[in-house]
Amino acid sequence: MIKGKDKKNSPDYVKAFHNDYVITIGRHPRFSWVTHTDKDYMYFLYITRTEKNFVGKNTAHVGKFNVLCHQQTFYDYHRLMLVIEPILSEYILESEKIFKICMLVQELEYQSEDPLHQEASGE
Repeated sequence: MIKGKDKKNSPDYVKAFHNDYVITIGRHPRFSWVTHTDKDYMYFLYITRTEKNFVGKNTAHVGKFNVLCHQQTFYDYHRLMLVIEPILSEYILESEKIFKICMLVQELEYQSEDPLHQEASGE
């Protein structure tokens, strides 16, 4: 599993690999045109699968392609956390791995709000 970092050492995204699936959960500052929420961040969930397929009709060259299996946008962290476990359980059968991913996703929200973290990092 990978935690993506921005300049402030708080994660922007979490990327997990399971078999042929790549699960990416990211956080982005809310766009100004999104007016139906007052939250500071939006969250994105992408699940892709890697497939091998022929590059062209007349060649025997095989390439890897990413196939989008699931994509969803959340305007609130809590809505993301309500549905992340059922979505991940469709692709991952190991509950320990789902738990680890959820714990990493939790850092997207709470690390930036933790006052002890802010004091220690000097923010």
